[in-house]
Amino acid sequence: MVAFSILRRGFLHGLVLIFLLGSGISRGEEISPPLATVNKTAIQQRDVELELLISGVKAPTPADRDAALERVIDRTLVAAAIESKGSDPLAEDAEDLVQFIRRGIESGGDTFDNVLGKLKLTEADIRKAALMTVHWNAHVYRTVTDREIRAYFEQHRDQFDGTQVHIRQIVRTAPAGMDVPQRKEAEQLLTDLRRQIEAGQLKFADAASAHSQSPSAKSGGDLGFVHYQGDVPAPVAEAAFSLKTGQTSPVIHSTVGVHLVQVIERRPGELSLEDARPAVLRALGDQLWRETVRKLRARAKITR
Repeated sequence: MVAFSILRRGFLHGLVLIFLLGSGISRGEEISPPLATVNKTAIQQRDVELELLISGVKAPTPADRDAALERVIDRTLVAAAIESKGSDPLAEDAEDLVQFIRRGIESGGDTFDNVLGKLKLTEADIRKAALMTVHWNAHVYRTVTDREIRAYFEQHRDQFDGTQVHIRQIVRTAPAGMDVPQRKEAEQLLTDLRRQIEAGQLKFADAASAHSQSPSAKSGGDLGFVHYQGDVPAPVAEAAFSLKTGQTSPVIHSTVGVHLVQVIERRPGELSLEDARPAVLRALGDQLWRETVRKLRARAKITR
């Protein structure tokens, strides 16, 4: 069960996102025209709606729906490719994943059968999706070499060794659905503030107190120490960890809005490669996913 244990983190979310939506599972009769067809597999509106629901998008914009459709297409391609290899079933691992989902649902106060009923799915559907997930995880485990894991860790050590950076930020709310003129106005404000900060005309903390729309404005934008993963939006973390102490980032875009970040202090981490190996493998697995999707899309027939 190595593949399962290596990539188990976040599985309840990842299983459905990666394979359930694009696994060719029978989900009852569809009466509306498909949004897209991928090598003769129809992508229905309900697939996109489920993707948005699981992704936590409560008020999707047209751009959100377009992005969700593209993710469903990607997963459909990979699921079909895995099925075509005829891998030996990893039934024990798949059953572990099904039970993991069951426990996750029940810990949230619902029942497994009730959730499946709402989604018009059966336990057999979940088991099929779980089996494909196990096959993908096993593929990652077989494909990524120890040399690649070591090299990636050395190249991105501060992302995995527990390094923390102490940062301040200025945030202007500008979600993807905001009108273009309003978003441009927010970007221009932060560009002007950065210019003044870099020229020594304005302190970052004062700018945050006056202009940030985040609760951290009350403390001059101080967010304390953050890790690379999990504490702040990914684009903010990427920018912060690329800066030296005292530097201010260019304008950063995230799903929240637009940000400026300043690094106050860095605290080196102490985790070894062996401590970080599962996280490094997940990162390399994500890379492999993107490369696999790129190749599959290049030779697939996709119609909309």
